[in-house]
This record gives sequence, structure tokens and C-alpha cells, in this order.
Amino acid sequence: MKITSKAITEVVQTVENSEAGEVIVPAGEFWAHFGVQDSMQALQQQIAQRLAEEGLEVAFEVVIALPPEELPLVGEFSVPAQPAPLDLSAGTLRALSIQQPWAELILRGDKNLEYRSRRMREMGPLLVHASGTRVPENFGGRDLDPDALPYRALVGVVDVVGVQEVEGEDGLYAWQLAYPRRFRTPLPYSGAAGIFRVPTETVREALETATTPETPL
Repeated sequence: MKITSKAITEVVQTVENSEAGEVIVPAGEFWAHFGVQDSMQALQQQIAQRLAEEGLEVAFEVVIALPPEELPLVGEFSVPAQPAPLDLSAGTLRALSIQQPWAELILRGDKNLEYRSRRMREMGPLLVHASGTRVPENFGGRDLDPDALPYRALVGVVDVVGVQEVEGEDGLYAWQLAYPRRFRTPLPYSGAAGIFRVPTETVREALETATTPETPL
């Protein structure tokens, strides 16, 4: 059975014209639109009947939706004239574990927004920890070799200069970043969920020799 371009176009236009950017239709109606028999219909009916015997109702539907918009990596916001001072007399410094390649892009100055489900209350320096989690989809379309990047290591520091709730995304916040500085050598270190603390002595030397994206190595 050949699926026609007209049938595809009609579905696309229906979704694009919908207010929510998605359309939900009964499974049978979906397949009928393409002139295809629902091969799962008999099984669906058996399941529905068994569940009905238990006092439950079930409906098999197809959700057709536009893909979610990717959140931007870069935003425009006010940045202080100078980096925030580092208090090397403190016993510990704050750190955040970030997946690659996002940690690398932050240090390159190519990403100044970090999305989190919690609002950052305290502005200022934040150590960047490259987590050990590898998600191949993160590297799609990016000229970065996953095997060439550091993992499970402290790789630099960046200033958090602001936080803004993401419009249309309940409970999601964009942490605004500035003044990334890269450690000349990644420091192997075990990260943790959320903000965690790192002994200042662990990163003192690395902080003193950290480089900005414009600083030649």
C-alpha cells in the first residue's frame, strides 16, 4: 500500500494549524487516513475487553506533534564589567556537574545559558565539572569529537550573573553565565547532583592559571 504525498501533507498542515501544535486522533482513524489497515486492531480490542472486565476504559490514540523547539545556547543579558572575585580563602567553592559537550561549549564562550529546574540564588563564581555521562544525541551536528573531551573532571570556572525563568517552560530556569575560564589541565574529580562543594586547595593552582577563550595557551 503506497502512502500518498497528499495524505502526508494533510496531516502536516493539520498539526501546523492546530493551536497546541499537536493533534490526537483515534488509532483506527489515523491508519484509515492513509488507507492502511490497523494491524494492531484485534490485539487492541482484546486488551480493551480484558480491561473493561476489570472496570477500566482504554482508548488507543495517536499523538502527532511538532518537535519541541530547542532551547537556545546563547542569550543576551547584562554582564558585569569585571569577573566576580574568587575567594580563595574560603574552605570550599561551589561546583556544578555539566554533561559534554555543554561544559566544553561554556568554556569556549559558545554557550552562556545553562538550564536547570532550580533557581540559582547566589550569583558569582561556579566551578565547571564535566560529568561522566555521555549522551550521543548531544553531539549531533557539532564538530566535536566526544573522545577528545574530558569527563569526570573539573575543567574550569564561570560566573553566574543572573537567572531567568524560561517562558513557556514551567519550573525551568536559565542560568546566565559570563567570564568562562578554562583550567590548563582537567582535574579528575567525582561530581554530584546539583550544586556541590569542592575544597579550595584542590583547585587553587588551576584557578590561578586558568585561561579565558581569548587567552592563548
